[in-house]
Amino acid sequence: MKLTQNNTYKVALEITGCNGMEWPFYSSKIVECSNLELLHSILTCGMPNQFLSPWHHEKRTQEFISKISMVETNLEEYDGYLVKSPSTEYLDASEKSVNSYYLGLIFTKLFSMKEFNIDYFLHTTIFEQVYGKDALTCSGRKKPSFVGYQKESQEWSIWESTGKRDHAPKALDDAFNQVLAIKTINAQSPTLAMACMTYFDTKHGELQGILRNASVGKKANLEFDREKFLNLYYRHICEIFDESLRRKPFDSVIDYIEGYLEIELELFGLNIENTDKDEYLRKRRIKLGVPKDILGYFQYNQGRYSDNVTISSIVDSMKIPTVDLQDDSFFMGRDGIYFRII
Repeated sequence: MKLTQNNTYKVALEITGCNGMEWPFYSSKIVECSNLELLHSILTCGMPNQFLSPWHHEKRTQEFISKISMVETNLEEYDGYLVKSPSTEYLDASEKSVNSYYLGLIFTKLFSMKEFNIDYFLHTTIFEQVYGKDALTCSGRKKPSFVGYQKESQEWSIWESTGKRDHAPKALDDAFNQVLAIKTINAQSPTLAMACMTYFDTKHGELQGILRNASVGKKANLEFDREKFLNLYYRHICEIFDESLRRKPFDSVIDYIEGYLEIELELFGLNIENTDKDEYLRKRRIKLGVPKDILGYFQYNQGRYSDNVTISSIVDSMKIPTVDLQDDSFFMGRDGIYFRII
């Protein structure tokens, strides 16, 4: 499996209790995603390990590329479906658990974007990790793992992810009970309180997902600042640009779309199908694009941006290009982050 090759992948997904319907609402479908949508989910699935080395921006690209490598080595494509790679059977049980955990996070982000138009998706632990314990408060015993945000409707949702090697009903029940405990997010009822589990079926080794939505939360209230939420979402992505500029100042930064800048990232390995003798042309490369105003906010937030502009105002005024740009070699999320294959 190579995410630098244009491809469409299929994942079987079960959804229960969604859209405000009462039990036993049930839907079973096949979710299709492109390699670029999967790359977007890998990058924008905000996780705590992205802030383990806050003073070493050069590690951001390595972290992203290592996640791509993890997905490519753990999954294969068979008849259009994503299946478990046979080589992973030789891994230690703990290694399998870690990989399943990350796959669960990434595909929960993908499902939220594809099925429910969630624009932003962030792990709640990052608030405390970066801003301190008071940055996010939860009146319940345990806070949910992820918060989602839809910009157009300004609605919040909560998500609990669990990735397993095999079907594990108890793990899904535990995740469901965790989201069921949340009553409000920033004084609003969440539009979705979703538990998600990904696993491999025992017959064919296909990657599958289950989403279970809780209709009404119990009593816990979740509070945090939207400005900090958006700051944390974009921060590690813009740090990838910082690293690129430090290594090759302006050499690989281009203005592909008006209002956006992009850089080139080189992945592990070569495109062995490419018979071109030029090694550069055979390298696996992707283009990552970010709105200029978002980059400007983080690069100059000690100057004019810090006084007059917030990242919330930038996001609210940001216009996403029409779907006419989307094709097999280009994908832009509603967050303004895009990937392009060259």
